[in-house]
Amino acid sequence: MKNYDLIVIGSGCGLLVVEAAAEKGWKTALIEKGRMGGTCLNVGCIPSKMLIYPADVIYEIERAGRLGIKASVDSLNFNSIIERTVFTISGYRNKLHRQLHRMNGVDLYEKRAKFKSDHVIEVDGELISSPKIIISAGTRPILPDEQLLHQEGILTNDNLLDLKEIPRELIIVGGGYVACEYAHFFTSMGSKVVMIEMADRLLSSEEPEIGELVLKTLSKNIDIHLNTKFDEVEKTGSGWKLTAVSGEEEKKQEYLASHVLFAMGRRSNADLLELENTDIKTDSKGFIPVDQYLSTNIEGIYAIGDINGVQMFRHAANYEAEIAWHNIAHSNQKNTRRVAVSYKAMPRAVFTRPQVAAVGVTEAEAKKAYQTTSQITYFYETPKGEAMQEKEGFVKVVANSENGQILGCHIAGPQAPVLIQEVVNSMAADGTASSIHQGIHIHPALSEVITTAFSGF
Repeated sequence: MKNYDLIVIGSGCGLLVVEAAAEKGWKTALIEKGRMGGTCLNVGCIPSKMLIYPADVIYEIERAGRLGIKASVDSLNFNSIIERTVFTISGYRNKLHRQLHRMNGVDLYEKRAKFKSDHVIEVDGELISSPKIIISAGTRPILPDEQLLHQEGILTNDNLLDLKEIPRELIIVGGGYVACEYAHFFTSMGSKVVMIEMADRLLSSEEPEIGELVLKTLSKNIDIHLNTKFDEVEKTGSGWKLTAVSGEEEKKQEYLASHVLFAMGRRSNADLLELENTDIKTDSKGFIPVDQYLSTNIEGIYAIGDINGVQMFRHAANYEAEIAWHNIAHSNQKNTRRVAVSYKAMPRAVFTRPQVAAVGVTEAEAKKAYQTTSQITYFYETPKGEAMQEKEGFVKVVANSENGQILGCHIAGPQAPVLIQEVVNSMAADGTASSIHQGIHIHPALSEVITTAFSGF
C-alpha cells in the first residue's frame, strides 16, 4: 500500500488544494477519472459562456430596433462557434496537465476512486491511503435513464459540445439555470425550441419577479410549458417523441423534436466512490453532508464543491477549497483556529434573456427571520438605462428594516453579473444599504441603478 500525506479526488476545485499541498511539500495523490479541470472547465461554466456570448451578440442585434437601428444577422457559423470553444477548452486542459507534472511530490491517478475503508482507496488495482482526504468528485446531469446519454439526439451539458450541426427542433426538459441559458443559446442559433418545466415558473429558486421577466422575454421566441412534468421519451424515425403531463388533471401532451436536452438538475457522484465500504455519510439525495468547516462525519475527510450539495457554483467551490485546505493543513497545529465557511455574500448568475444575478436570500426567505423592507428600481430610472432604452430590467433590494442590513439583491437586465459585484463586496464588508448609496458612482453609468436601488433604506 502506498501512503500519502493527502489524497484529493477530483481535479476541479481540488486542483487548488493539490497545488497548495505541493508548495508545502506534501506527498499528494490526485485521482481524476475524467478530464482534467472538472465540470466547470470541460462541460460547465466556461464552455457554456463561450457559446452564450455569440448568442448575446445576436440578441443585441435583434433588439437594436428599440434604438432606431435596423440590423439583422445575415449568417452564423455554428461549427465555428463549437470548434472555437472545444479548441480553447483543450488548451486550458493541456495547460493544467503541464502545470500538474511540474508539481513536486504529486502523483496523478487517471482512474476511478473506490473506497475500501475510510482512509484506504483502490485506484487502478492499487491501494493507497492517507489520514487526510478531500473529496471533490462533483456531480453529473440527472437523466430519467443514464443509458439515454449514449443515444444520438439526446443532450446534456456533458455532450453538447459534440454537436456537428444546429438542432432543427429542440425540447429542453427543465427550467433552471442550465435550461434557461441553453434556451437562450439555441434559439439564438436558429433552433425551434420548446421548454418543459414542472414548476409554475422559470428559475423557481429566484425571486418571482425574476422568473416572470425571464419567462416573458424567452417566450417571445420559445414555446414554454410550465406545470408540465416529463413522463417518457422514445425514439422515432426522424428524432424523438417526448410525453409529458400537465395541470391538475395530468393531461398528457406529446412533443416531437430532432433533439432533447435534459436539464433537470444534478446528481452527486458520491455513488461512484463505493462509500458503502466506509462510514462516510451521504444524505437522502446522495450528497456528502459537511459541517461549517467542510468536514464530513469522518475525521480528516472533507467534501468540497458540488458533491456536498451546498452551493453548486465554481466560485463557491474555489472558496471552499481555500477553507478546506486551511483547516486540513493546520489540523495538528496548536493555537491555529479552524475557519468556518460563510455563504452570506455568495453570488450567482444566469446568462439568459435577460441576464440575471443575485446575492443573499429572496424576500420570502428573509421574512422568515427578519423584519424586512424591499423595493424595486428599474434600469430606465437612470439616465444610462434610459439611453439604452432598457424598459424592463430591474434591481430588487431586500433589507433588514431595523438596521439597514442587506439581506438580498436580485437583478435582471444587461450586465447583471457585473452590477451585482458591488453589492457582494458590501455584504462581505459591513453589509449595509447606506454604504452602497454613500459611494460615489460615475454619471451617467449603468452602475447608478445600484445606488438608486439602495437609496431610502
